[in-house]
Amino acid sequence: MARRRTPLLAALIFCLLLTACAGTNANQPLRTGSEQGYPDVGNRLTQIPPDQRTVLPPVSGPALGGDRVLSTQDHLGQVVVINVWGSWCGPCRKEAPDLQAAYTETSDVAQFIGITSKDYDPAQAEAFVRAFKVTYPSIYDPTGKTLLAFAGQLPPSAVPSTMIIDAQGRLAVRVLGEISTITLVAMIDDVASGK
Repeated sequence: MARRRTPLLAALIFCLLLTACAGTNANQPLRTGSEQGYPDVGNRLTQIPPDQRTVLPPVSGPALGGDRVLSTQDHLGQVVVINVWGSWCGPCRKEAPDLQAAYTETSDVAQFIGITSKDYDPAQAEAFVRAFKVTYPSIYDPTGKTLLAFAGQLPPSAVPSTMIIDAQGRLAVRVLGEISTITLVAMIDDVASGK
């Protein structure tokens, strides 16, 4: 009889430990979108409280369709929204109008920078920008070299993905997958107001 109780007791202790670990932790940076009032992103959202944010390294690269270099360093003191996209990506096509609308609506508080991913022919990426009337600049990054700056913060295969960097250059929000205008605007407003 004692042998039967040991596995049962071990399972009970394991369940109690699991319950204790699942409790609310004020230092836990991951909050789901539904908990934060962003239901359309669900658990694809990582929102980092201001006191737990770390400064990201500067990100720069050649501008798509131009001769200049784009850099997050050029926007210190502003909220910066970085969107990783590819012309070959169906969800990127779906969210492109939402991103452009959010860019237009928040242009007084945020700067957007796109980063193309795996678009080996710049003509395809440029056609995407024209087709969806995207007016914010993008870094042309066919090999993923620019994205290496986000190692540990962003999975390399996460296309589309959107990151919001606060005015101090710290990662505040990361969304893996599509995002809507209303949600992105709300997140930008939250970050700009210090949340």
